[in-house]
Amino acid sequence: MSYVKFFINHDKSDSFVNKLRRKRFQLLQNSIEKLLQRDTKFKIIDLGGDVNYWVQLNWQQPTIETTLLNLYDNKIDDILKSNFISIKGNALEAPFDDKSFDLVFSNSVIEHVGSYENQSKFADEVRRLSDRYIVQTPSLWFPLEPHSLIPLFQFIPHSIRAILIMLFNINYFPKAKTYSEALVTSRTTLMFTKKRFKNLFPEADIQVEKLFGIPKSYTAVKL
Repeated sequence: MSYVKFFINHDKSDSFVNKLRRKRFQLLQNSIEKLLQRDTKFKIIDLGGDVNYWVQLNWQQPTIETTLLNLYDNKIDDILKSNFISIKGNALEAPFDDKSFDLVFSNSVIEHVGSYENQSKFADEVRRLSDRYIVQTPSLWFPLEPHSLIPLFQFIPHSIRAILIMLFNINYFPKAKTYSEALVTSRTTLMFTKKRFKNLFPEADIQVEKLFGIPKSYTAVKL
């Protein structure tokens, strides 16, 4: 019997983005099913999580408590309140005791914490909160930069990126009023090579998702 049920909204199930999400979620599903064989109660924390991500994939499991930690409050629908908890807080200083969770999950967040030092703090918090984790991040080497949707945008120096961010609305990067503001915005996104990601999670298995033979994302898995 499957302990966890995942469904993609039917009208979006064949979209390119959902196919990739479904593949990543399969890893989470398989991992939790194995862990639930040991314990029917299970607590997950999603660092930087947004409830819409889970709703879109129709996460359904009454025995799993999922905590969403983000800089903003997630508005949890009444139907979901028995399964989801929203906490406003910083993932670099998570307001929980050591080993409070059975699994840490994070999807495309660690590249946004503002500096290499903060990325190291993020990885330390992951390990502090649980012995098991699944942490995903986009690959530096994929030609289409996923936040700007501009090819090779990740290789443009921050000094030049800041000028572009001042002049244009660039998808994830909002148009900035000043150069210093634009520079801060640009530096909030620092992407990974596999080697650098492995350095942050040396005890994990680094799984590589490829598209057209090119690394598209990395997932650090320790279960």
